[in-house]
Amino acid sequence: MGDGQRFSVSLQANGRQFQSYSVSFTEPWLGGRKPNSFGLSFQQSISRRLDYSTRRNETLGFLKLTGITVSLGRRVQWPDDFFTVSNSIGFMKYSLDNYGTSFGYSTGSSTSLTFNNTIARNSVDNPMYPRSGSNVSLSASFTPPYSLWRNIDYENADNATKYEFLEYHKWNLDLRYHLSLIGDLILAPRMHVGYIGSYTSKVDVGPFERFQLGGSGLTGQSFLLGTDIIGLRGYEDNTITPTDDRGTPNDGSDDVNGGTVFTKFVMELRYPISLNPSATIYGLTFFEGGNNWNNFDEFNPYDMYRSVGLGVRIFMPAFGLLGLDWAYGLDSAYGTNTLSGPQFHFSIGQQIR
Repeated sequence: MGDGQRFSVSLQANGRQFQSYSVSFTEPWLGGRKPNSFGLSFQQSISRRLDYSTRRNETLGFLKLTGITVSLGRRVQWPDDFFTVSNSIGFMKYSLDNYGTSFGYSTGSSTSLTFNNTIARNSVDNPMYPRSGSNVSLSASFTPPYSLWRNIDYENADNATKYEFLEYHKWNLDLRYHLSLIGDLILAPRMHVGYIGSYTSKVDVGPFERFQLGGSGLTGQSFLLGTDIIGLRGYEDNTITPTDDRGTPNDGSDDVNGGTVFTKFVMELRYPISLNPSATIYGLTFFEGGNNWNNFDEFNPYDMYRSVGLGVRIFMPAFGLLGLDWAYGLDSAYGTNTLSGPQFHFSIGQQIR
């Protein structure tokens, strides 16, 4: 109602092991005249390693994230009226205390200060069940090049020191198209590509903001804080995840999990069951494929994990978008020689990828 301002509070928890809190505010008409939007958000999440052998489930270690983002966007009239440009500045601090080795070090902290620019075009005719139009989004994030002035020996420094200030540039491209075949039967192809790289060879890509593929793409799982989660139906959640083997020490304590390059291609065929605004329901069948690589030298767009399946989507204003998919993985599960086979996936909320 009113001018369309939005205020939201979110809480996720599964007990002491994982809690996440976020607060955000959006003003879509900053200044009251031009279509300029302003956004402010704050989030804090914590994941704990618990000792389940004791009755009190004592904490062995934790990973805590604290972040704030300020954004400003506007609609532009060139090349046409469907384009928007948005910019944001984000601050994130990752604090680890005896958390394990999946981020290359177990105790320490990393700080990320990013500037993001997103150019998007949205011409769909209906946000819940598009019959025509497209969505295009190109996003780029940059941190300061700290290595230019930090006086440390990057080649011999430990990971906790090397990644105290995160340094990277990150790119995401998302393309969606909707084509009406016969009446409400819609063909909806889409493509998603992501890349994260470093400015110089003397400091590599850090342990955070990397990509993990597989499953429904749901976020909020305790061991996946600080990662970019991409769904890929037909495979277990977040299993298509390469390891960046740093070579030393031999126990793998400095290895980092997550890819730096991913691709995903989807072809969906949709047909509505109900187009009532209070309960929009449609069925779909799909074919999709994708992969995740540790570095650009390993990138091969023809090497994909493929799947087929069918599903249903239900949108109700009180609950948002709910999804249930049955998918069959056509290739071996990541890192095994066993066919992935049938998988069920549940999703909630509108997925970006």
